[in-house]
Amino acid sequence: MRQGIAGLVAAAAALTAACGSGSLASETPTQIYEAAASTTARVSGYEATGEVAVAGSTVTFDFKVHASDFAGSFVLEGSTIRVLAVQGTFYIDAPEAALATDFGISNVEAELLADRWVEVPPPESADFTDLTSVTDIAAQLAHHGSLTAGGTATIDGQRVVLVHDGGDSVLAVATSGPAYPVRITATGSSAGHADFSSWNGIAAVTAPPSPIIQIGRAHV
Repeated sequence: MRQGIAGLVAAAAALTAACGSGSLASETPTQIYEAAASTTARVSGYEATGEVAVAGSTVTFDFKVHASDFAGSFVLEGSTIRVLAVQGTFYIDAPEAALATDFGISNVEAELLADRWVEVPPPESADFTDLTSVTDIAAQLAHHGSLTAGGTATIDGQRVVLVHDGGDSVLAVATSGPAYPVRITATGSSAGHADFSSWNGIAAVTAPPSPIIQIGRAHV
């Protein structure tokens, strides 16, 4: 698989992973992180949408997470690539141009696999493994740099308290109701943001019917 796809996966995962009841505005940055971790540890799922910088381009993404599975998509160089993760198995659905350019397969193979669900074989699935970090925000919140207070703000009508993590990312947490992450904003090489919503409102993810098996070999 081309480096571009691997870089995109790593960047999107890093952005969503960086996010880390009653009003939190008066709490310390560490207490805010701990409250967000405790709250997200109990949820069944959520949606993460946003954009991230990859190799000078802006890539948009949308992931719907349920337990350890997810259904998502990202737009890379004008091509929408869909990804499923179900019980540790990854599936992709991509147009011909993306398969040939970003996945490094032959034009003949790309034409055959275009716009169909394909099960990613184990040797290739390592490029997608980083995305599984988006399914456990609570665990990611347990690992952070030096935390400093960032005051309060309003995001899409939601009042939030801001915490700076190591100077290169900002976590926004709802100040009322459950302490859910609302947005994470990152700077640097993976600059962008991820917005979180639909807490406990995502249906279970299922594998696609009759996917093509084993890229580059006999297809089922």
